[in-house]
Amino acid sequence: MILDLNGVRALVTGGARGIGRAISMALAASGARVAINYRNNTEAAEELGRKLGERYFEHMLLRADITQERLVATMLKRIEESWGGLDLLVLNAGVWVPGTFGAMTLAHWRETISTNMTGAFIVANDALRLMALGESSAPKRIIFISSTAGIRGESGYSHYAASKGGLIALTKSLAVELAPLGINVNCVAPGWIRTDMTAAALAEPATRKNIQKTIPLGRVGEPEEVAAAVVFLASRQASFITGQTLSVNGGALLVGG
Repeated sequence: MILDLNGVRALVTGGARGIGRAISMALAASGARVAINYRNNTEAAEELGRKLGERYFEHMLLRADITQERLVATMLKRIEESWGGLDLLVLNAGVWVPGTFGAMTLAHWRETISTNMTGAFIVANDALRLMALGESSAPKRIIFISSTAGIRGESGYSHYAASKGGLIALTKSLAVELAPLGINVNCVAPGWIRTDMTAAALAEPATRKNIQKTIPLGRVGEPEEVAAAVVFLASRQASFITGQTLSVNGGALLVGG
């Protein structure tokens, strides 16, 4: 089965680092034109742009804080002017910082909810117009990147779990609402994945060993393994799948811990 995304115009939020970077690379390698959103790390974005350019993949780098409506509108306007519309939206941007309940500040809570859930809403809500523009034979897809924490919760990260659980609920709601428009809406929920975000925890041998004990496959995942799930859900082969959450966690939801 060949997952061909030729002709697909894609936007990946938080697409320059970690899981987002792997998604951007995988979509481009499958033939999609990829708009890569990033917030602050210009160096990482430009490095990715150079790598894609070396392989002649069509792409653009779009700096914008997705929690700011005006900046999101400017970003989407550039996509519209360059490509005339949008077929695939991957909402990956997010933060993961600890917060003990009872000691967590409202500002701390708002930062996580704003980035992980409200930002996804702002982009998706505005991008819907682009997805309805013109005629396109490409499949129309919205894919949210949630987390295993959004399914079972996560002690010490209740704000993060709440934000990711909200994306799962949003996926189910929009799958029904947008089906008449021909847009499939799905969610990918990674577990422990080796990225900059998790590097500190995984660098501690005892912590890493305890984490691996909770994963039946006995290891943490790689960003490319999450990206592969996104490419599948973005493809024509996933045409009858909508409203689903695909867990990419090595079986971690099947055991305690």
